Amino acid sequence: MNAKPKSTTSAKKRLRVLVVFEVLILATGVISAPANSQSQLMQSDARKERVLECVIPKHLPIKVKLKKEKEESFKDLKNDKWAREFELELTNIGDKPIYFLYLALISDVNYYGNLLEVDTLVYGRNELGDIISKPWPDDIPIKPGETYVFTVHPEQVSTWEDGVRKGRHPDATKIQVLFQTLSLGDGTGYWDAQGTPYPPRRGERN
Repeated sequence: MNAKPKSTTSAKKRLRVLVVFEVLILATGVISAPANSQSQLMQSDARKERVLECVIPKHLPIKVKLKKEKEESFKDLKNDKWAREFELELTNIGDKPIYFLYLALISDVNYYGNLLEVDTLVYGRNELGDIISKPWPDDIPIKPGETYVFTVHPEQVSTWEDGVRKGRHPDATKIQVLFQTLSLGDGTGYWDAQGTPYPPRRGERN
């Protein structure tokens, strides 16, 4: 199984702006983000190095960090090839396998009042993104204790670098990793930027 499905959309269409609002539409790819994410990203003073901020709720069974060997190239503001060298390590620190995972890479680049998304990082078959769908025998999960390395899709790399080179937008000085969806393959998981459990617990909103 190809853990990271190939995109069927053109690079230009895949580079889209983030409109910050909270909404749940499972298995559609619509992004939900903390209400203060946009303001936090845009409040960037002159930086000495590029910054990665992992906005991952602490109760989720995942740990995310830059691959150690890629830290220097990512932080270097003079490195305009950082997107193609980007590698993000995600470790399953829980006790259940992870069959689907969806994260978003959001830059601090203000593009007509919104923030440019660098890429979406997806693990697993798209249909599993609704959380309730069960895995097939050939769906390979990230097992407890295992680590998976995400990279930026080649089409997105080209689109981002082309935009910077042609002056359509500046390069990023800060990247946020926003959580979106996680499925454990048993009908349970988490959704939205706050990591709301699914199915909802008694007394919680639907």
